[in-house]
Amino acid sequence: MSSASSFVCSPIASASSGCLLPPSKHGTGPSIGKLQGRRLSCRAAATSGSGGDENQQVRRNIDRRDVLFGLSGFAAVTSTKLGLALAADAEPVCASVPITAEVLKCSLTDDFDCPAEYDATQVIDFKSLPLPSGPPRVRRPAHELDDAYVKKFEEAIRRMKELDEDDPRSYYNQSGIHEAYCDQHYNVVSSGSPDVMFDVHFSSIFAPWHRMYIYFFERILGDLIGDPTFGLPYWNWDSPEGMMLPSIFLNESSPLYNANRNQQRLRSFMDLNLGPAKQPNLPEPECTGDALCLLENNLYSMYRQMTVDTPEEFLGGKFCSFGTKYTGSLENGAHTAAHIWAGGDMGSLKTAARDPVFYCNHSNVDRMWHLWTTTLGRDNLPYQEWLDTSFVFYDEMRRPVRISVQDVLDNGKLGYTYQEKRNLEWLQKRPMPSTVINRPVSTQKPVTPASSFPITLNKGQNQYVTVARPQNAQAAGGSSRKAPEVLVFDLTVDPCQFAKFDVLLNVPRGQEGIVGPKNSEYAGSFMYVPHSSGDDDDGSRFSRGRGRRDRRDDDRGRGRGDRGRDDDRGRRSDRGRGDRGRDDDRGRGRGGDRGRDDDRGRGRGGDRGRDDDRGRGRGGDRGRGDRGRMMENQDVSYRLNLREIIADLNCGRDTTLDITIVPIAGEKTLVKSVRVDIL
Repeated sequence: MSSASSFVCSPIASASSGCLLPPSKHGTGPSIGKLQGRRLSCRAAATSGSGGDENQQVRRNIDRRDVLFGLSGFAAVTSTKLGLALAADAEPVCASVPITAEVLKCSLTDDFDCPAEYDATQVIDFKSLPLPSGPPRVRRPAHELDDAYVKKFEEAIRRMKELDEDDPRSYYNQSGIHEAYCDQHYNVVSSGSPDVMFDVHFSSIFAPWHRMYIYFFERILGDLIGDPTFGLPYWNWDSPEGMMLPSIFLNESSPLYNANRNQQRLRSFMDLNLGPAKQPNLPEPECTGDALCLLENNLYSMYRQMTVDTPEEFLGGKFCSFGTKYTGSLENGAHTAAHIWAGGDMGSLKTAARDPVFYCNHSNVDRMWHLWTTTLGRDNLPYQEWLDTSFVFYDEMRRPVRISVQDVLDNGKLGYTYQEKRNLEWLQKRPMPSTVINRPVSTQKPVTPASSFPITLNKGQNQYVTVARPQNAQAAGGSSRKAPEVLVFDLTVDPCQFAKFDVLLNVPRGQEGIVGPKNSEYAGSFMYVPHSSGDDDDGSRFSRGRGRRDRRDDDRGRGRGDRGRDDDRGRRSDRGRGDRGRDDDRGRGRGGDRGRDDDRGRGRGGDRGRDDDRGRGRGGDRGRGDRGRMMENQDVSYRLNLREIIADLNCGRDTTLDITIVPIAGEKTLVKSVRVDIL
């Protein structure tokens, strides 16, 4: 690091949301709650002197792949004032943590049973297994499946749901895997270091982890129906024909059905941009009531998502124990829009995998990664630490298998491929400058000072920021594909709320409503899927809770013990657990009324009200301890590639850019800083 700056670190208090996270039962060293109550703040203190701007630019360009790409921690590094200078201060440093199955531990809590636990001595290394033989499994567009294939898919899901929940292959356990890894039930446990909560989202782990997850899910489905060629269909939301919920998920008598979806959107075209409704004092949104316009805009959004320049922009940054999360366009784009569009279970990371459509959504996300490295000819990340990242999943033979990122880079070696259309429409949908904007001729505005931050985003209240461009980009009239110019937002978001805002570039005030994804001025959108809704145990979902198994979303209409109940299709269940009372490996007794004394000395009764060993009273179907950990607000770095936009708007020599932030959803989103960088 240049001697012109030094890093100053100090703890700051962090605001908490109302989303409760159950207390961890695992921990070495300081508790997670205490760690997250005090976050580190790192900022650069630059020395004065001549040539300050040039030195500052040099500092910003010091191998940023070691500094920036890895922004995915849970204890975030931020400015002490929550308002970094727009382009002057150094970015958060990533304290990188190698992620392997050996350092990940699932935290047993009052509300959660760790799914598919395994004996470490029985784990098989994926590399020791034979390569696939025979024809590859072909993943097909869900909207093009014939009746025979739909029945095969339904039968596979039905049989998975019929497996006992103690079977690691069961739907109950398979969906629980996603909840465990994505709703902060796993900790990274390293010798000599405090535990760090782990999440497969908001970093470059997102794509390979989900590839592993649905790979084993697919193999289990095929084995259950005796068809090793079975391929998991994909929700083809990047093609106009597939831009609505596939009809195979609408049959209420099908095991693919889930009543807990947004009922108003089941038969309408998707909006991958999740655009705004009419806002006061602004023109109507461009595509109001126009389906063709909406589908076109979806293709423009796909173009932006898929044509970023670097693997970090596409896949995301490294996982860090300390640092700001950095999500890639693969995760932030259509993937997130599909989650929110489907709604219900899909609208929360905690419950998403309970809906069968989740797996088809991620089949297409995986296809996007496949297209990135094949059709688009782009590279994956080169970091050995990323390649060595590993997890353990159960395969179709109930064997725990350790698999690494290196093992899944080539889906052909995994034995599956995708049925593709001849043409990808979005490849031809590069946005172009608007021809209807009235651009006033004026001098450029002064840069928004750091003291103006943080900015709180409220729906319907646009925010306006002017940022400085890097001097070397000005001198060159733009940037290159190898070192693109990017717009960086450092944000704090509520983990229990959907958040979304659009970003416009050099659009005069009052003309925001006439700019859309087809225009170069529309730089992109930030979207955030919440971890938990904060009130998600409403009786319409099954729960993995140890004391509150509300209901299972299955197709068999079975009840438990003396607590028969309605499932999500309104059928009464009759499966009793009383005839299966047992003492399991955690010392629990299970009976018809579910009353038991477990290994933590708690009494649990049929009504599930209880006093546990920490003196909390829990009753009814939603007991949450009043001293449960609060899920921390999350610090996220969001980046937009400006290389093509700068060229299209002919502003390569400009010293500043005018940024309009259009909030769409989320009540607690903070913009801590906005800046332009060269990667």
